[in-house]
Amino acid sequence: MNWSIPALSLVFIGGVVVGIAANPTQPLRAAGSPPVYTVYEANVTDAEGYKNNFLKVAVPKLEQQGIKYLSRGGATKSFMGDAPKNRIVITQAKDMDTVMAFWNDSKDDFKNIATKYADGIRWYAVEGMEQQ
Repeated sequence: MNWSIPALSLVFIGGVVVGIAANPTQPLRAAGSPPVYTVYEANVTDAEGYKNNFLKVAVPKLEQQGIKYLSRGGATKSFMGDAPKNRIVITQAKDMDTVMAFWNDSKDDFKNIATKYADGIRWYAVEGMEQQ
């Protein structure tokens, strides 16, 4: 069979139309940053000093950045490895920049205040996944 250029063009255009109809395009959206979760672990050695001196400074700074608590000192259960420390806090922030803004505003509080009332402090952040 001998195909002419106009006939091939019509077949091509028809294929494009069928493809678009079968799989409509979605509008382009800017890729959002995934949420970020932080885990804070510490062995609080002076509960009153920790509450009255560290938490009264740290909590308002967390709230100011829009960071929300997912878990705050609740009961823990160890399944593997070392037992958890006596203070576990898990938070959620909208992105890593928010966590870094909190850290830049609070690192001296952690170094100078929290370490007076707790030891073995470990605090880290991990990027989450967008929920569908």
